[in-house]
Amino acid sequence: MKKHNTFLFSFAICLLALLAGCKSAPEPEAADPLALIDRDAALYLYIPVQSHLPFVTSTLIRMTGMNEKDAERIASRTEAVYIAEETSKKRQLFQLSAKGSYPLKYVTKALVPEYGWLPQVTEKLSLPHAYYKNPQTQIEVALPSSSNALVSYQVEPQLALYEESLEADNTPDPAPVANAMPEGFDKRVYEFLTAGSSTEIRFYERKADAFLQNMLGTDLKLPLKSVAGTLANAKKTDSEYDAKVMLQVADATPAKIKALVAGLKIALFPMPAKIQQTGTEYITISDISLSKSAFSKLLLQ
Repeated sequence: MKKHNTFLFSFAICLLALLAGCKSAPEPEAADPLALIDRDAALYLYIPVQSHLPFVTSTLIRMTGMNEKDAERIASRTEAVYIAEETSKKRQLFQLSAKGSYPLKYVTKALVPEYGWLPQVTEKLSLPHAYYKNPQTQIEVALPSSSNALVSYQVEPQLALYEESLEADNTPDPAPVANAMPEGFDKRVYEFLTAGSSTEIRFYERKADAFLQNMLGTDLKLPLKSVAGTLANAKKTDSEYDAKVMLQVADATPAKIKALVAGLKIALFPMPAKIQQTGTEYITISDISLSKSAFSKLLLQ
């Protein structure tokens, strides 16, 4: 899967002037960051930043060349990052939605023409929204609230989702549901990204073969619907993640899953992985490690 080495660069430049430590009133209204990304992407990634500060900080430094102090300050202001991505013949999609604390009155001091940013205003939405574009990288940045930061090659669709999210929140509901799933989101994907431990990096990929080839180093072609997984900080070392991968098998039958488990054991040998069937259509690969530097390289590709 193709990764972008510009999203954190743009995100970092956007926030560099927000490091003074001042807090502003949360105006306008904040939105669920997961509601501000595409509903039909191939890959979704969730990073709980405060549980992975060293990784996020080091990735910022490697992507931008900034000093460690600035990278730490940016990461410290961010609670969570969600990414939606797809690279195919049909479309090139990359969207980042971050949740944090970003004093809006400092944005205009950071996103200025002398640093390559040109102010823009949306024209097709019901309300005008300010955003900033870097013509050199084609990256666009918007902060619709002091809690939401958006980065994309075309940020207006995310701002449209922001408007829709606020309209949904303001619609009278006799029985409001906390943390309701955004309209149009795949239930399986949304629940996976928001369930489980809040300290794990979580990913969900519909183009499973390409993902497995990059992550596990195997080119074994598998009849899969999707691959999902988690990355947790390893207990024994600071340089690795404890990884767990769940493969959803297409048209699963007991015989097919048994054959796939056997094939995976051969393909991943001598990796000390535990490979087993879970449920009627899943194979789980656990007891494996992924170096943080390798994961960082996946992001930097």
